[in-house]
This record gives sequence, structure tokens and C-alpha cells, in this order.
Amino acid sequence: MSTYSKTRHSTREHGEPNMKHAIQYRPAIQIGLVASALLALGAGAAFAHGGGGGVEMELEGAPSFSIPPVYHILVVHFPIALWLTAALFIFFRVFSDSQLAVRLQKSVWPLILLGSFAGLVAYGLGLSIYPWSAITQSPLGRNHIMLATWTLSYWTVLGVLGYRYRRHLFEGAQRWVTFVLTLIGATVVTITGTLGGSLNGTPSLVTKTLGKVGWEVYMTFYLPTWMLWAFGLGAVAIVTLGVLGRRSRA
Repeated sequence: MSTYSKTRHSTREHGEPNMKHAIQYRPAIQIGLVASALLALGAGAAFAHGGGGGVEMELEGAPSFSIPPVYHILVVHFPIALWLTAALFIFFRVFSDSQLAVRLQKSVWPLILLGSFAGLVAYGLGLSIYPWSAITQSPLGRNHIMLATWTLSYWTVLGVLGYRYRRHLFEGAQRWVTFVLTLIGATVVTITGTLGGSLNGTPSLVTKTLGKVGWEVYMTFYLPTWMLWAFGLGAVAIVTLGVLGRRSRA
């Protein structure tokens, strides 16, 4: 084989994997660019709507600065849309092994992680609307902050673990575990959103439904002691199962 043939053959061997990786990550890059453009467009619209400035407030004799609520209200719809779209794709994949469902599955994890990035931005904007000493005086405000923290943490962990073990999430009984975890995430997003609407003076049917099942969102939310024990035991059980599973594979 000539030197030219060897060089061409080597280039082909090393070039094909690189091209495959580029093609594989191209949809995620495109989604990221589109999401960034929409986020910038939304921020610009919010800036124009908000008059380009914040609201000067006086708190206990010390002047402070707060951004208009419209920034948070606008940006928060991005993580909600991304997370719920990913949840719909997961639900579709759980009940279908079609080629379309498998293709949609590949876009789930970029959607979740982009949603977490947008959620972090929305979370920061939300904390900048009112002074911390003011928002924590409201039981509804405390509930909203608590659920927002849970939602952002839950979906971030779900996205990272889902991407890490994405090849095994829809095999056998594991697909039902994936379904339940995603359903919990979608429920937490819905509750967080309705708490934000209630805080803004626009309660929804979800707010009334939560009241009927015993959670009055305008009151402080308490966790019973037995629930804290259940969380602790559940965490220990999950870690134990993970260690045992890893040893059995080894």
C-alpha cells in the first residue's frame, strides 16, 4: 500500500467517528442556539415592557433596588415549556417503541438541561423582585420559593442522571420507573407555577384543587415528622440499592 493510500485510509478511520459525533451533537447545538435566541428576544421584550428600569423601594429606611416582576414572569415560561416538552417526549417513549419515539428520546436530555439553565436564570430573577425579608414574611412566598428550589434541583438531577444512563431508561421495568420520576417532575413544575400565579394574584384551578386535598397554599407548609423520617429512610435505601447493584455487576 502506498504512502498516499495509508494516509487516506488513516484519515478515513479517524475522520468518520469525528463526523458521527458532529452529526450526533448537531441537534443539541441547534436547540441551544434557538433557545438562547428566544431567551434573548424575551429579555428584550421584557426590557421594553418594563420601561428599561426597576422599582425604587424604601425598606426600613434603607433604599434598595428591585427589577420589575415582568422579567421573571416572562423568563420562567422557558424552563416550564422545556421541561414539560421533555416530559411529553418521555411519556411517548414509555408507551411506544416506534422510530419517532426513539428519535424524540434523543432530544429529551438537551431539553431538560437547557430548561435547568433557563430555570436558574428565572430563579435568580425571582429572588430579585422583592427583598428577601419581605417575600419570606408571606407563607405563599415561602411555599413558592421552596417549590421552585425543589423543581430546579429535581429536574437538574433528573437530566444529569437521565443522560448518564439514557441507554437503559426504557428497558423492561425500568421504563415505568422513568415514567414515575418524570410524572413527579411534571407535577412539581405545575404546582410551582400555580403558586407563582397565586402570588401574582391570579390563582388557578390547581390552587383550588390543592386546597381540597388539604394543602392551603396561603398558609405555611409544614412537613410532618414521619415524612422527614420517610425521606431519610428512602435516601438510605436508594444508596444501598445502588451499592448492591454495583457490586453485583462487578
